[in-house]
Amino acid sequence: MASVRLEHVRKIFEGGVVAVHGVTLDIKDKEFVVLVGPSGCGKSTTLRMIAGLEDMTEGNIFIDDELVNSVPPKDRDIAMVFQNYALYPHMSVYDNLAFGLKLRKFSTNEIDGRVKEAASILGIEEYLARKPKALSGGQRQRVAVGRAIVRKPKVFLFDEPLSNLDAKLRVQMRTEISKLHQRLGTTMIYVTHDQTEAMTMGDKIVLMKDGHVQQIDSPLQIYNKPVNKFVAGFIGSPAMNFLEGTIRGKKRLVFKEGGGGLEVMIPVKRVSRLKAFIGRRVTLGIRPEHILRRKHSGSGDARAPVKVKVEVVEPMGNEIFVYFSTQRNGLQYVARVDASEEPPVGRTLELVFEMQKAHYFDAETEEVIV
Repeated sequence: MASVRLEHVRKIFEGGVVAVHGVTLDIKDKEFVVLVGPSGCGKSTTLRMIAGLEDMTEGNIFIDDELVNSVPPKDRDIAMVFQNYALYPHMSVYDNLAFGLKLRKFSTNEIDGRVKEAASILGIEEYLARKPKALSGGQRQRVAVGRAIVRKPKVFLFDEPLSNLDAKLRVQMRTEISKLHQRLGTTMIYVTHDQTEAMTMGDKIVLMKDGHVQQIDSPLQIYNKPVNKFVAGFIGSPAMNFLEGTIRGKKRLVFKEGGGGLEVMIPVKRVSRLKAFIGRRVTLGIRPEHILRRKHSGSGDARAPVKVKVEVVEPMGNEIFVYFSTQRNGLQYVARVDASEEPPVGRTLELVFEMQKAHYFDAETEEVIV
């Protein structure tokens, strides 16, 4: 297997459009790394530069400690799985899997062994004689993955491979790709715009925005300790609630939402980091699951009760998403609460903010304060 290292990799397209701004990234041997971010953030361009399908403007790329800047894609010992499957419609599944090996002059026995091994791993043995048009979307995706497996490459590259599948198949296939990684023990780099895929599949997440890397960390670290407002808002569904306001007080600090909205006490443990921001604009971020019904919460300075107006209720089965506004400014937020009792729309509800779980961001730089 192999490690992958990017050093200050930069890509500028014609017209001076900078797609990737000096990305530095170290991917360990056998690691599953997910590049995630909104459309146009540079994640697919970065993947294509690793594959050699896109020329770099600046920087260096190493695969297994070998500089590959000038190495053509076919000699980099990588295999890529694309969003659109890229199967040959006139060939059977067997021939689709075997095609690349035939081009490389493998023996008939070696080809047959590799194809059957990949088919067994992916559970597509019974489809080897079929043409792609006779397969479902999920089965076609397995064939596309199988075509990469038979190569036995040092590195697998996945470019949004599940985007064309329906929701149920996406869940199934991301589980299968995770199992595949565990079974093969191969370095995998996976591109997606879906934060759920990133959280559930990756050993490490690389979150990008506008060609810049925002944060590189494990899924739980990114979720629990985002470095800025963008990261906090991108990871998590429903997204984190953001309240704009100011820090007030002297010994006991409070966060007061702008426009005459809610006012909540800041826990003692957070005061020391926020004293420097007294009188300054900050953004308070709190995830929907950290907003509780009053009767299900405890007490203490880390729990701030707030009266809100229920505007929309979305029952999800095991939980309920409650969209609400504060009584004065009318801005809408969301809480994820238990499904024991559905709150009535249009009524006032008392919720509790778990302030020890809240995040605070500098309103000007959007960097995290605490």
